[in-house]
Amino acid sequence: MDVTEQTEEQRAEAEVLPGSAATLRTEAEVPHGLTEPPRALPPPPPPPPINRAWLRLAYALEFWIALIAIFIVWSQVGGQPHLDLMAWHIKLILAVAMALCAVKMTSAMVDRPRAWNAGSVMWLLAILVLSVLMVYVTYWYHLHEQDDQGIDENSGTTVSNRTVEQNFLRVVITSGRENR
Repeated sequence: MDVTEQTEEQRAEAEVLPGSAATLRTEAEVPHGLTEPPRALPPPPPPPPINRAWLRLAYALEFWIALIAIFIVWSQVGGQPHLDLMAWHIKLILAVAMALCAVKMTSAMVDRPRAWNAGSVMWLLAILVLSVLMVYVTYWYHLHEQDDQGIDENSGTTVSNRTVEQNFLRVVITSGRENR
């Protein structure tokens, strides 16, 4: 092949598919009339594996922070007097369950490529159900609390008999008029 034939081939390829992979090939890539299939790019390297020991430590730390936050928010929103009346095991079960659901939701977000997936949505719904249950229990204790403001031990109690008072007043008032 002489030089003029090669230049004509290159022009014909450039005219047929401008901007395609064929126009980007050079003479060195095409061996004398034979065409090569385009080379595929190598796949990207896989991401480095996540160190599960650090994740376990992070999840444990998240659990304790969530537990503290749950008790603080519950006492501020529901009222500390209602929580004081509530049985300790009810508070413990509800708070630990909610903190566990928060950690499981975070774990579901980390383990899958998309943050909002079926697992994380399921754990979010579990958190919402526990929140409604906490509101219901707090409201029940609010309705059934004892009213301690009725009787004070240090105050005196006065008992009066209205009929005796009325008769006494009649005697005092009439006797005072007769003496004038």
